[in-house]
Amino acid sequence: MKLNTVLTRTLGVLMLLFIFFSCEDDIQGIGSGLVDESNFTSGSETYPVVAYSERFFDSVGVQTNGFGSGALGFYLDSIYGTTKASTLSQVDLSVYNSTFGTNPVIDSVVFEMPYFSTQGTNSDNETIYRLDSVYGSDPIKLTAFRSYYFLNSNSTPDLENGAVYYSDDIAEFNGVEGDTIFSETFTPSNDPFVAVVPADTEDQDDTRTTLSPRLRLRLDQNSYGETYWQTNILDRGGDDELFNANAFRNYFRGIYLKAEPVENTGSYFLFDKSNTNIVIYYKNGAEASRRSASLTLSFSGGSVIGYENDFNASIKAELTDIDKENGEENLYLKGGQGSMAVIELFGPDDNNDGIPDDLAFMRTEQRLIREANLEFFVDQDKIASFAGASVSEPERIYIYNLETNQPLVDFSADATAGSTGAITAVGTTHLGPLTRTETGEGISYKIRITEYLKRLLDENNDAPVTKLGVVVSQNLLSTATGSIEGKSTSDIPNRVPYSSIISNRGTILYGSSESVPETKRLKLKVFYSEASN
Repeated sequence: MKLNTVLTRTLGVLMLLFIFFSCEDDIQGIGSGLVDESNFTSGSETYPVVAYSERFFDSVGVQTNGFGSGALGFYLDSIYGTTKASTLSQVDLSVYNSTFGTNPVIDSVVFEMPYFSTQGTNSDNETIYRLDSVYGSDPIKLTAFRSYYFLNSNSTPDLENGAVYYSDDIAEFNGVEGDTIFSETFTPSNDPFVAVVPADTEDQDDTRTTLSPRLRLRLDQNSYGETYWQTNILDRGGDDELFNANAFRNYFRGIYLKAEPVENTGSYFLFDKSNTNIVIYYKNGAEASRRSASLTLSFSGGSVIGYENDFNASIKAELTDIDKENGEENLYLKGGQGSMAVIELFGPDDNNDGIPDDLAFMRTEQRLIREANLEFFVDQDKIASFAGASVSEPERIYIYNLETNQPLVDFSADATAGSTGAITAVGTTHLGPLTRTETGEGISYKIRITEYLKRLLDENNDAPVTKLGVVVSQNLLSTATGSIEGKSTSDIPNRVPYSSIISNRGTILYGSSESVPETKRLKLKVFYSEASN
């Protein structure tokens, strides 16, 4: 009995082992499950893609309202040409329906526009500032006008959707260059601004406050004087025009900040609208007991950025008659009202089942996907042919789903969240930075799309999206998108990321055409493991 029991148990164990090792060869899941690497081999394969450019400049605008930032200045791109950026913004009052007290009289009027900057210390432990999003070191001319053009908050005629304004709209607006508020020629500087408020009495010290770098102007001391603000604001206290925000925006419709080059050079910068304002300091009250007060006109309302491009004619010719079927030799990426790239993966769907044929075949290959990437090589020869000078190449490019206009799933997997849950950093593996030579020229950007490809390979995904957009990016944390003028929701592409619209830099990459050298050609590269037979 004991011998039979032992034999029975032994046979049972052998049967279980047989079943276990037999099942091990039957791999069903792609990219999932625990595996014994000793039973797998690794490999890689490349797949052709179709890539081409889409241009927006000249006749197609991009949405420039809804930003928290404004753009101003003159930017010379040695590849593409020049761009002038100006900003039209509504302004709001800090106090509505006020009479401003008895006999209000202006003391001073101050315009402030902080630059984006970061604070640090030097070797002497002194506070220093580094400017952010400021390009160039030459002076520009900035003129501020009171605008008589009314910016709508909602689109007509249904008034249910928010208004959309494009980068080429301001040139068509009537009345934006109304009353001149100031005109100043300056160069953005990283020097802090020290504000001094004189003491009320001789036995008191002046109040000194150090502010971050900014453009700060006394509007009451320029040729336009304090009379304008006294007449148009303080003397209107208690009137209907200053009753609430809607009434005021209809009365004082906005301020147009127009930037112009100085001798065909200049600087270009982004500014924080939320901290840009005009402060009217005044005194009121009885003659014997006058008090100091202030009223702020903040640039917190709706706004639109206007771009004026004067681009290289040769660049325009390159972006004419684009071959969307076979792909192009070069991809032209330019921020602002510029251009982007469209990437089509896996080719046609000849049997019209909703799955590209190459993707359908790839699904039949029982492979564990280890990594998938697109490597975009910079065409330095093409850049040199246009630029003939040093080029400020963008540090990052951004890829997104052209059907949903959302980032790829790899973006979230690569993001770093702070204590509040907000994304604070991205781009360590998904959106690789520009690799450079020892002398600084760009080599390539590697974009990893591993998780995105795994979802395409999921057999339950019966409507895979295989068209992607690629743009330069000013800020990888910003993934919102703006409309492309004249495009409907069924068009692809129909929206472009704000981070590209607010950017100014450009580059030229190798595309997918067969004329591109094999080592530089854009391809989908996949690294995988598969079971050994």
